[in-house]
Amino acid sequence: MITCQFNDSYFPVLDGVGMTAHNYAFWLDKFNANSYLIAPRVNSYLSKENYNILLFKSMTFPGMNPYRIGLPGLDIKFKRMMNNTSFEILHAHCPFISGKLALNLSKKLDIPLVATFHSKYKEDFKKIFDSTLFVDFMLKYIVDFYNAVKYVWVPNLSTGKTLMEYGYRGEYSIIPNGTDMEIPDKSAYEKYRAQGIEFLGCRNNDLILLFVGQHRWEKNVRMIIDSLKILNDENVNFSMVFVGEGSAYAEMQRLVRQMHLHNHVLFTGLISDRDILKKLYACSDLFVFPSVYDNAPLVMMEAAAYQVPSIVVKGASAAECIQDQVNGFMIDNNHLSLAAKIKYLSLHPDKIKRAGENAATSIYRNWEDIVATVYMKYADIIDNHMALK
Repeated sequence: MITCQFNDSYFPVLDGVGMTAHNYAFWLDKFNANSYLIAPRVNSYLSKENYNILLFKSMTFPGMNPYRIGLPGLDIKFKRMMNNTSFEILHAHCPFISGKLALNLSKKLDIPLVATFHSKYKEDFKKIFDSTLFVDFMLKYIVDFYNAVKYVWVPNLSTGKTLMEYGYRGEYSIIPNGTDMEIPDKSAYEKYRAQGIEFLGCRNNDLILLFVGQHRWEKNVRMIIDSLKILNDENVNFSMVFVGEGSAYAEMQRLVRQMHLHNHVLFTGLISDRDILKKLYACSDLFVFPSVYDNAPLVMMEAAAYQVPSIVVKGASAAECIQDQVNGFMIDNNHLSLAAKIKYLSLHPDKIKRAGENAATSIYRNWEDIVATVYMKYADIIDNHMALK
């Protein structure tokens, strides 16, 4: 089986969709598929993965940092490599530059195309373009793209509902995401935890709060900082760790200094080393993720692997897998509710422990099992396509 994943971002840019495309390619290669991945090149970054990687030229675009605009049509070397490569099935993880490339290639080669809808693009468009007409135009483009694809996948029901809200009326299949982090045994967990506490300079009994992801206002990071101000004023002992980068990074740091929270808050910047991330998950008590932007965040599964329960907003797509007080905790969409929840849980560590244990058994999924299912679905799709020829 010759497979190819398409996406508009790739290492060293890290986000959930990019990690999904990477893990599809990685595990399909492990299953002896001839696995390819096509995405924009970021400067001179060289990937060390075992699967085949075809990268095309890209450029920066104002307001999109750290993302880039791909320029495959202007990349002669990339086009030459494409013309010398054959595929049996294509999978687009984004409807734009790479997705259009996949759609055109699917028609040219007469091979099946799968397309997964991952993101709430509407919020991105509204942020970048101050034009309702343009936002509507782009949403129509997205719907037209998925209408042109026979096999449409989404990672959970909430994401499917978002696609329908955009105007899509076709069928879709739910194929969940996973994580590349394994649930550690007790000795590995204790080792990672000790190393994480040392890395952060915290004490064993500190309440450690963790956020991992793009530092963007859409992810409710301002709510987190405002809630920390309340906790500090009420003498709640905590350490907050923000991992990642993004457009709001500098302003978030300024707010923390302005609110005199700098002794309680650490910004690590982007951490691409998965072993370091494991240490941070292992030493954390609560994963604070009040985003109403994300659909099916992989980081919540990563936290669950280390028995760290998430705090999410009621009704948010990210809350679909959460049973309140069972495998995580829900709040109203405001900083007062978040602060009250953290303060309450700081006084009830037994509730945190129980929810974390339940998260590991109910939220965690590993990519190996997910992609094993994907491999079988790909085989069925290829067989059905060949039968119709």
